[in-house]
Amino acid sequence: MVSLTASVQEHMRGVLTQKPASRQESGVCTVPIGGTYPGVTFRGVVYGGSGYAQENLMIVMALVQSGTPVRIEPTLQQHDVENLLPQETRTALEFTKLQSIDLSRGVYFQSMPAHDFQTNLYARRLVGRTMFETDRIPHGWAEKCNSMDEVWVPSSFNFETFLRAGVKEHKLVTMQEGEDTKRFHPENPPFRIPGARGFNFLSIFQWTQRKGPDVLLKAFISEFKEDEDVALILRCYGRSGPDSDLLPELLHYIERDLHVPLEKTPPILLIPGFIPNQDLPRLYTSADCFVLPTRGEGWGRPYVEALCSEMPVIATRWSGQMDFLHDANSYLIDYKLAPTPCDMDLFAGHRWAEPDVDHLRSLMRHVFTHRAEAKEKACVGRKEIVEKYDHSIIMQRWITEIGRLLS
Repeated sequence: MVSLTASVQEHMRGVLTQKPASRQESGVCTVPIGGTYPGVTFRGVVYGGSGYAQENLMIVMALVQSGTPVRIEPTLQQHDVENLLPQETRTALEFTKLQSIDLSRGVYFQSMPAHDFQTNLYARRLVGRTMFETDRIPHGWAEKCNSMDEVWVPSSFNFETFLRAGVKEHKLVTMQEGEDTKRFHPENPPFRIPGARGFNFLSIFQWTQRKGPDVLLKAFISEFKEDEDVALILRCYGRSGPDSDLLPELLHYIERDLHVPLEKTPPILLIPGFIPNQDLPRLYTSADCFVLPTRGEGWGRPYVEALCSEMPVIATRWSGQMDFLHDANSYLIDYKLAPTPCDMDLFAGHRWAEPDVDHLRSLMRHVFTHRAEAKEKACVGRKEIVEKYDHSIIMQRWITEIGRLLS
C-alpha cells in the first residue's frame, strides 16, 4: 500500500503548524546597522530545506549571536518563501542583508558546490565551504578550490578526496557540522501519522539516485510483507522544488521495476516537500528507526539528527558519515565501490558506494526484531553526538576560526 491521501496531506498541514509542547523559544538576535565593519560576507543558499541551507543557516546565526558582523548574499531563494523559519530568524536574516562589511579587512565566505565559487573578488580572505559525495571531485573543482585562501570541508572523507584531486593541503581545513541536541531530542512529541504501524522506518532525502531510493524500496518491499506490522515513512523532495510530484516515480519503480503489485506491498507513506524547521525534530520521534542507504555523503546531516533523537540508524559504511558512525552506535550496510552512471556528467569517471540490498534487508529485519539492542545503540549514538557534535561545540570552533581569519 502506497499512501498519499488527501487526509494525510490535510493532517500534516494541521499538525505541522502546531506548537510543540517542549519547544524552546530562541532569543531575538540584534544586528548593528550602519558603518563599515571588518566581518564576514556570506554567500550561499540560506533559505529552504536542503542540507546546504540547513548548515548555512546554522553558521550565519552562530556568527550573528557571537557578535561577528555578517552580511548574507543568498543564492537561489532570496526569502523564506516556504515559511520554514521562525519569525525572529527571518527578521535577523533580513537585518544581515543590510550590514556593511569592509572586505579589505574581512572574509568573503562562499558555501556551495565549488564550481559556483566566485574567484575574481577582492577580500582579506577568500574562503570556500564545499563538499562532494564520490571518491573524487569534478573536473575543474581543484582549480576553483586552489584560487581560495582556504577550503573548508565537512569530513575527513572529503579532506582525503579533495587532497587526492590536487587541492593544496595547506588550503584544506576540516570543519565538521553540528546540530542542536536540545532541539533534536527523544522527548519531542511525535506526529500522529495516518497509516503508520506498530514499527515504522523513516527515511529523509532528496529524491536522487545518490541517496539510494531504489536500494531502500527494493530492500523494504522484498523483506517485509503487507500483513506485517511495519511501515516505511518517506519525507522526500525533488530537484525541481518542494511541490514536485514524486508519487508517479515511486509507483512506477514499485510496479514496473520491482514487478510488485501495489496491493502486495507493506505500507509506504510519502510526506512530500519540506517541514518547518521548528517542527522537523518531531518527525524523527514519530518513527522507530532511521534508514538511508546512500551512495555517498559529504557529511550526512539526517543521520546526526536521527542520533540526536535517539533513533537507531541504518547507514552505508562509506563516505562522510563515517566521521561519527561506527558499529557501536549504528548498523552499517556493506557496499562495493562502483562506477557512477555514465549519463551523470558531473560524476563522470567517478565511483561511489553501491549498498548491498541483501545486507540492508537483514539489517532492517534485525532492527525490527531486536528493538532493545537497537535502542541501546541509539542511546550510545545520542551520547556521542551531545558530547562531540552539539552545535554549541562545533559552532564555537567555527567562530574561533573566523576570528583567526579576521585578526
